[in-house]
Amino acid sequence: MRIRSAVVGAALLAMTVSGRVAGQQGAADSALYKLTVGRDSLQVLLTQLDSLAEATTASSSAKQRAKNTAQLIRNRLERGDFQAGDRIRLQVDSEPQLTDTFPVGPSQELVLPVVGIVSLRGVLRAELQVAMSRELGRFLRDPIVRATPLIRVSIIGEVNKPGFYLLPPAAVVSDVVTAAGGPTQNAKVEKMWVERGGRRLVEGQQLQSLMAEGLTLDDANVRPGDKFVVPADKGGNFFNTVRTISIILSIPLTIYALTQVFKK
Repeated sequence: MRIRSAVVGAALLAMTVSGRVAGQQGAADSALYKLTVGRDSLQVLLTQLDSLAEATTASSSAKQRAKNTAQLIRNRLERGDFQAGDRIRLQVDSEPQLTDTFPVGPSQELVLPVVGIVSLRGVLRAELQVAMSRELGRFLRDPIVRATPLIRVSIIGEVNKPGFYLLPPAAVVSDVVTAAGGPTQNAKVEKMWVERGGRRLVEGQQLQSLMAEGLTLDDANVRPGDKFVVPADKGGNFFNTVRTISIILSIPLTIYALTQVFKK
């Protein structure tokens, strides 16, 4: 009986450890690409992953995965979040020349009027506001700066204005369709999908749920360069299409969408 109890106890301990390992890795995977996660949070995750990679209770595959994820976090902390082609919306009070949308250059830099080159290497999206206020403060006296990183996505298919759009990470998923002028009468919105590099990331009912819940682009792990595709209705369920469109129209738009949509 004691042996049996010991075996059961060991099994329960193994399950507990396994669950804890999976939880740590899952948290790291979830936060790794979230655009609004700060440096402190990433540092905490990095410490946890380093511990997991050395844990004697973890499997070899879990250790290797932890090492790989830790390296990705290190790369992000070192290089920052901004890449060539990204866009940043600046608003600087009393400085109309600096109030505009600026592209990130090939060396992770902004070229701004009056100010010149501002490097964004090593800057996370969550740090952009502070970083820009600090840099502009070198040239301007007590500047009031609002810096918004924009995600450049494309939407094609059955929408009224297909093309590329710049949206903030805090925009909700349905705002992509709204920015493109909404679906056409021939759209099969309940079958739309998001793809990255030719691979579908989320589609159909799962994507509808993200829109119905009002998830932001950041929460949905949408990244710059992702493509939204709205297929044509080929005799599908009309009522499902109407229901999906009503979901899009019923979700309150974020403030940016009420004022302007940045299209490039």
